[in-house]
This record gives sequence, structure tokens and C-alpha cells, in this order.
Amino acid sequence: MFKFKLGHKQPEENEARRRLQKELFGLNKICVRGFPSRPSALAYDSQLKLIAIGTHTGEIRIYGQPNFQLSYSLDPNSSSSSSIRKLIFLDGVGRLLVLTIDGYLHLLEINNYNPSINDFSSNSTVRIDRTCTSSEDDSIILKNTQTICLLRNHLNLLIGLDNGNIYSFNIENFSLNINPIISTDIIEKTIVEYCSGRIIHPGPVQSIVQHPTNEDKILIGYRNTLIVHWDLPSNSHDRTYIYKQEVESVCWYNKGMNFATCHNNGSYALWDAKQQLNIVETEKIPYGPYPCTPMTKICVKIMRNGDPLIIFAGGLPRSSYSNKHSVSCLCENEHDHNNERTRHVTFDFTTSVIDFFTIDKLSNDGSRDDPQSLVILLNEEIVVIDLVTDSWPSYHLPYLNSIHASPVICTTLTCNVNPQFYKRLVNYATIQFDDYSDRKWPITGGEIKRNLNHLEDDTEQRHLLLTGHEDGSVQFWDITNISMPLIYKLKTSDYFQIEQAPIDDTEEETWPPFRKTGLYDPYCDDPRLAIQKLSLCTNTDTLIIAGTAGQVLTFEFSTDSIDVNIVTTTVNLLDGCESFVWKGHEEMKTKQTFVPSGLVLTSLVQLYPPAAVSALALCSDIETYAAGTAHGFTIFNYKQNRILAAKCTLDPNALGNTPTVPLSTGESTLIRGRSLKKSLRESFRRLRKGRTIKKATMILTPKRTDENNPLSSTNIHLEEVIRVPVERQVEFREFKPVDDQVASMVRCLYFAKTYLNSVNDRTRSLWAGTNGGHVYVYSIIGSEPQPINTLTNGTPIATDQTSICSMAKEIRLKHKAPVLSIVVLDSLNQSIGQGSNIPTIESVSSTSNVLVPSTTHSENVSLSSSTAYTSHKVLICSEEQFKVFTLPNLKPYCKFKLTATEGTRVRKVNVNQFTHKQDNTNESHTESCLVCLDNMGQISIYTLPTLRRQILFSCIKASDINALSSVQFSPFAHALYLQSSSELVQVTFSPQTILPYSMSITYDKIQRKTIQRSDLEKSTRQISPEKNLSNGQETLLSYVKIK
Repeated sequence: MFKFKLGHKQPEENEARRRLQKELFGLNKICVRGFPSRPSALAYDSQLKLIAIGTHTGEIRIYGQPNFQLSYSLDPNSSSSSSIRKLIFLDGVGRLLVLTIDGYLHLLEINNYNPSINDFSSNSTVRIDRTCTSSEDDSIILKNTQTICLLRNHLNLLIGLDNGNIYSFNIENFSLNINPIISTDIIEKTIVEYCSGRIIHPGPVQSIVQHPTNEDKILIGYRNTLIVHWDLPSNSHDRTYIYKQEVESVCWYNKGMNFATCHNNGSYALWDAKQQLNIVETEKIPYGPYPCTPMTKICVKIMRNGDPLIIFAGGLPRSSYSNKHSVSCLCENEHDHNNERTRHVTFDFTTSVIDFFTIDKLSNDGSRDDPQSLVILLNEEIVVIDLVTDSWPSYHLPYLNSIHASPVICTTLTCNVNPQFYKRLVNYATIQFDDYSDRKWPITGGEIKRNLNHLEDDTEQRHLLLTGHEDGSVQFWDITNISMPLIYKLKTSDYFQIEQAPIDDTEEETWPPFRKTGLYDPYCDDPRLAIQKLSLCTNTDTLIIAGTAGQVLTFEFSTDSIDVNIVTTTVNLLDGCESFVWKGHEEMKTKQTFVPSGLVLTSLVQLYPPAAVSALALCSDIETYAAGTAHGFTIFNYKQNRILAAKCTLDPNALGNTPTVPLSTGESTLIRGRSLKKSLRESFRRLRKGRTIKKATMILTPKRTDENNPLSSTNIHLEEVIRVPVERQVEFREFKPVDDQVASMVRCLYFAKTYLNSVNDRTRSLWAGTNGGHVYVYSIIGSEPQPINTLTNGTPIATDQTSICSMAKEIRLKHKAPVLSIVVLDSLNQSIGQGSNIPTIESVSSTSNVLVPSTTHSENVSLSSSTAYTSHKVLICSEEQFKVFTLPNLKPYCKFKLTATEGTRVRKVNVNQFTHKQDNTNESHTESCLVCLDNMGQISIYTLPTLRRQILFSCIKASDINALSSVQFSPFAHALYLQSSSELVQVTFSPQTILPYSMSITYDKIQRKTIQRSDLEKSTRQISPEKNLSNGQETLLSYVKIK
């Protein structure tokens, strides 16, 4: 007993080892890619060329030129009170005002700083700091804010409330004037003069805009039909305009000589600001005369040719298009409405419009706005329109891409892709992006300086992320840097027959002139198209795609556009289980189709039953892949279209007994013949656990005992139910007959060339793990590729026609937990195979930023033995434990029971190398470790092959199932996961990661006003801890910086 306890105790680490652990391991957040979830506000700095997006969760993203990105969180706990309502830049000074829904106003600053080596709080040399926060007293008024307007002197912020009052917020002392500068009482007296003595409440303040040339003048739009031209110094109105419809928005144009208003009936009006009378210059319902939806915002710009460009959101016919979301651009000559300069496009989107603005290029005299681009923020994506090109095309987004345009089902990561593959992929993708604008990306803020040893050129190593979607598409994303542009898209739906609504080919002129814009489309024509697994080899230009209906497709490059009509190869996985009846969906039917050059289908395998593919592995060296479902797996040569092996993992005995013998839980235990073995194993375990557990079991069990038959199966079943809270049952897992289909599901597939039968000969093999704890090992003989120099006529690599697959070994884990991963380790404890979701490095060159150590100083590798470099081990990871076996005799080497010791279950594992550079740059310490993600969102790291835990991180919330299931490890001690349906987070477990470039920003320091407060006021403005702001790992307290 004493020996048993000592054997399971982890040895304590000494001080030197603990210091080394801090140098080797460390969890840090690198960046967030994709489109922010639940956006709520948009702002643009016209001088620094930066855009900011705020969300309902208090997140702020600032973007400039590609790869310039900053992130900030108002509330790390994601409280609903931190939802952002308004954002506004202080142009040119690197400051941002943030108004939250709970009435707090925050002032953020973008600052340059010199980070330490291991500082990942802002992933660059630029970070966002919180400078000021308004008081709690001010929030009582600010929470009723309807609109805000920042004056160009950056000293005052005008705030319009829903009760019609307008307040002034002083930026210098960051305080609110408690008395309104423009009250509803004054406005009501003004209305009396124009309404024949009738008193009408003006309603909420819908819009406030400052005059473009005269800073003393503002234009106020009230909901109840009132527009007021106000003079700030005299605090009085100059002119008052009353319209017959409720006002939604107002704007100036033509150097302030005109202004425009839009209204709730879908109309807009153009006014002459010099007119003393209440006369509308132009009044129009663009999509009338029938009732229309409200026109929520209007913007009028003077184009280079002098014509006005009217941009507005909404205003569609209510009866036909009330559920549509649009932004319309209308450009017509004021004197000739039928000439060629008239253009009208209604950009049609699938989600609602939040806000929009234009990027202008002002003429020298300021008479022409010359709008260059239109930026539209939607609920699920952002769209940028090129207003210079006549056709008004969209830009191809370098960042802020909606990866969830169709829901993401699976992801896979390919690192250091072959440069030739990347060039060909980008070249073929130009055909897909022909409809996009050819002009450069208009948002160019920020400065980026690449490190000397990471110069960007054609030899730079690229990393690709592949996402499989519900609509059957596969998208290729370049994640080499922070930006994540889409470089290629592949549609598998082109090769299948899909039931679609008939397309009406009749040419009819539609009104409004809709143009489908944006990529977000969450709808799917056929759920069987969904992509379940992906595998890519860039050295052989091979892509394997597995779908929901058992379809496995092989794609390779084609230089020509061709007609594709592939013959389907059917693989029957029910050999030996003919009694099984498939009651699911049917397999998909193929069709002949014409596809352009690029990745083209070359082989198609249909698994029967057509269940979703649960595991996939590719071994391009022998041009073979393996695919598994809930019924079995197959090994297939995609070049020869030949089935090498097919294995059914269903239990035929269980299938035969299921329909005829209705068994209870207790009876099934006895019939399976495992009760005696189980009873003995549990008896020994109770002895080890001591008298405490034994007493608890003895006390609880008699309460549920059947006195008439104490040895009945019912009592046995009740006893094990009672012991569940006392002891974690990880040594035995029982599947009822109805669960045999789940137990047979193939969870992982792994190709490896290892010592399978003897220590003198390495054999290619396939390892397959199932949900029931079974591991099948198949040997693949005669599949070695021929050397390239022996081939003639330039033919590609070919496999031997005499390849033979046969089962070599079978392993059954006693605890019967699902086998999630199988890895064969060499003498340096590195993975030598392909599959099991273990990422590999495609190619390594001298320009790669990957640390490849020349000398390994692992504490677990014996260098004295001459056989150390020829020995292999296999690591089998189940949901509950890790276990290492030696090869070829499969002798247990060591194991770690995660569920028994921690109570958690394994979700995903990976094998990574962790390197620490010594003071002498020529020497480094490297260890190969096992990285594990559990169901509680924790990352734990273990040494190999001894499986000693080194460190434990809390990475993901346990309740975030989407993030846990989407984690993808990289070979460089990184991980990517979906923080939301549209955001991809990258974290690192190694503090040695070095970013390839640094960022900086240049702003007008003189114009950045100093925030001044008294000491008493500063002390009273401290907010509670729950209102603190967080930036990465830092918590910035709510104090004011005195500059």
C-alpha cells in the first residue's frame, strides 16, 4: 500500500526547474481575427485614417492599414452594462470617445510604447489606454442620450437626449454641465412663432451636426417635424424649419449652403440654408408613392463633377420589401435627369445596417467632397464600396472578413505551406475576385515596420487556415500576419445535384434597382453538403474533403477549365453486419459540371451508410487517405481509385440482440459477461481508497437493497449508482446495446511508418481509434513510393500496384473511453506521422521564423544508449487518460489518469516543442511536450514520454462549447479557436514567440489637449472595481493622466 501511494505521487520540482518552466511555458493572447461579434457603433478618424468598431459586449477594435489592429475591452466580464452605444474620434490626436448604454463616457488614447520581451498585452508597440471616465452622477443624464456631436475644437461634446434637451460635455475637465444649453422650453417658444400659437413638444433630438465652415452654427433635427438652425455664441436660433413628416436625420452639404433631411415615411428633402422662408428646395420619395419604411440616415456629398451624391439607408416600399436591408446611392444631374451621369444602385444586404460613412478627398477650395469610398457596417459583416469606379464595385477585404458567412463546421491549420502551392493558389484565385475593385484599400492608418530578420518577400513562410462550412464550401485564409485575407474559395456544391427553387429568366426591370452585396448568407440548400473534415498536403497539391453524407472528395490543381464528370466509388462499411438498417439521409447524387482552373475534383468516394465522416487522415507519400464514420473506416488510394481496406466497427452480436431481447440495465451487465471482472476490479479499488469510501458505500447501499433477492441484478445496479459520487468510475465504461452505434464511431486516424512487427524493419501503418476504446492497427505493405529519379517520361510519384493492407494489432482499453488521438513518437519524442488532428510543418526554409533546434536537451531522452535514436513509442490519448506504449511489443511505458485525478475530460491534444534560448545564442534548451485541452477550458502541458505535468492554464470558459470544439493547435505552440461565430482568437503557450513586425502611430501631440481636474475631483471620480477596464492581462484603473 505504501509503495502504491508513493508511485502515484508527482515529484516536486526544484527551484531551477521552476525557473525553467517560466521560460518555456506561458499563456498569452496574440490577436483576434475576423469580424467583431454583435457590433453596435462605428467611427472614423479622417486624419489618421483609422476606423473603430464597438460591440454590445464592450469590445473595441481599431483598424488601419492591413496588419494594423488594436483591441480593447471595457469590461473583461462582458457585462451588459458595458454595451457601447456611440463612438467618436477626436480627429488627428489619437483619442476616442466611447459612450456606453449605462451612461458612462470613456476617453481612450492610442499611445506608442516600448514593450518588454514577454509582453503580449497589446501584441505590438501600440496600445490603447483609458484616460478618463465620467462620474456616476453624469451617467444618470447620459444614459438617455439619443445623439452626440463633437465640436471641431475638441473642447465640447453636444449631447441630445430623448426628452429634447441638449447638454454640453466639457472634454478638458471631462465633466457634464448639469444645465442644458438648449432646453425644450426655449424650443417650444420658438415653435409657437411658426405654428400659429400652438405649443408642440419637439420630441427627442434625432441629429446634431456642426456647420462645415462656421463653427458657431449647428443644425438640430427633432423627431416631431422640427429642424432648427442654432447659433452657439448667442444661444439663439437663426432659422426654424418645419416639415410635414417626422425627422430621422439631418446633414450639411455644399460647404454649408444646403442641408438635407430624411424622414420616417421614406422621403428626403433638400433645403437651401439661406432661405428665410420654410420652403423645401427638393422633396422626394425615391421608392414611393406607396408607403415606405423609414429612411434612417442620409448623407449628401458633392462629387468631382459637381453632381450631388445622395446616400441613404432604408426607405424601401413597405408592402414588398419591409424585411430587406439596404443602402442606396443616387447620383443625378439637377438639371438633366435623363443623361448618362445618372446612376442609382440599391445595395441589398442580408442583415440590418448599423451605420455608414464616406471617405472623401476634398478639393483645395473645399467645394468638392469627391467621395472615394463608402463604408457600411452591418450586423454580421462590413462592406466597403468603391465610389470612384463607375460600376461602384466592392473592395476585397484584407481584414474584418466574416468567416461565418456560412456557419463554420470544421477548421484545419497548415503551417509553412509550400511556396509554389501558395503562388498557384493565389494565381487561380484572381478569377474569383474579378468582380472586386482594383483600387487600393482606402483605410491606410498606422505605421508598420518589419523586423530585420523577418523581411517580407516571396520566400516568407505562409500559414493557411482552412474552414469548412455548412453550405459545402471550403475557404482558404492567410493567417501569416494579424490580418486574415481570403485567398481562395472552393465550392463542393457544384458537383452535386441540389434541389433549388426555379430561377425566373424573364428579363424584367426591377424597382428599386437592387444589387446583392456582401458575403454573409447563413442559409444552406442541403444540410448534407456540410464539410466535416479537411486534410491538405501542399507538397503534393492534394486536398481531401469529407462531408456529412459520407462523401469524400479529392481535389488537385488543374491549369485548364474543364468539364468534370467523376465516377463515384462506393465503399460498403457494413461487411459482416448486414443486419444493420440505415435510417438516415440518402447519399448525394453527382452531376456533370464545368469548373474553372484551380482546385478540381479528381476522385470521389461514397461511404455506405452515408453517415457523417468523423475522422480523416491523409498520407500523401503513398497517395492514400483513411476516412472513418460511426460504422467503420476505409483506406483508399486516391490516385488508383482503389480500396485498400474497409473495416466495420459495429458489434454484430449486439446488433442481432437489440431488436429481439429488450434488456434492462442490470440484465445487460450480466449478459455481456463482464460483471465478475468488474466486481473484482472495483473491490481492489475500494481497498486502495481506504476506510472512508468503504464506510460511505456500506452505509448507503442497504437503503436500496431488495430483501427478497439481495443478489439480484437490480441491487447490483443500484449499488454502482450510489458509488458514483464517492468514486470516479474511470476504469470501466459500459455501453448499452442502444449505444453500440456510438461506441463504434471512429474518432481518430493516424498514418505512421514505425516498428510495427520488429525493431529491425519499419512498416507503414494506420492506427484507428473508436468511441469504445478500441484501437485497430493496419499494416500497409508494398506502398513505398518510387524514387523520383527512377521515373521516366516525367510521370508523377506512383504507388505499387501490389499494396496490401491487413490488420496487424488490436488494442482494447480497459476503461473503454473514446480514443481521441494516437501519436507515434520517435526517440526525440516528436510525432512522425500524419493525422489525429496533429498539425505538421509542410516545409521549412532558412527564412522561416520557426525555431528548429539543432541540439535537444530533453530530460527524458537518454543519449547514452545507442538504441535511443531507433526506438519508437505510441501515445494513445483517450478522454480520460494518456498512456504510452513501447513499440513493437506494445509494452506499457507510463500513463496519466486525468479524469481520475482532476475530474476533467480530454477534448484535444497536440505534441509541441518548447525552446528556451540561453544567454549564448548558439545554445538552447528544447523539450517536446504534450499539450492537452480539457472540457473545462484548461490547457495543461506534460513532458514526454514521462507524462509529468509542467503547468496548467485557464484558457477558455467551460461554458463556451463552440470555442472548445473549434480549437486548432499549431506546430509552433499556438492555438486558434472561435471566440464567437465570427471571431478567431490566437493564443500562444510559449513566451519565446516573436512578432515579425512592430506598429506605431503618428498624431498631433500639440492638439491633444491636457485633461485637467482638481485633486479633490480626481479622488471622487474613482469608479468601482467592476467598472475597471482591461487590456489583455493589465487592469487599468480609472484615474486621470496629467500630462
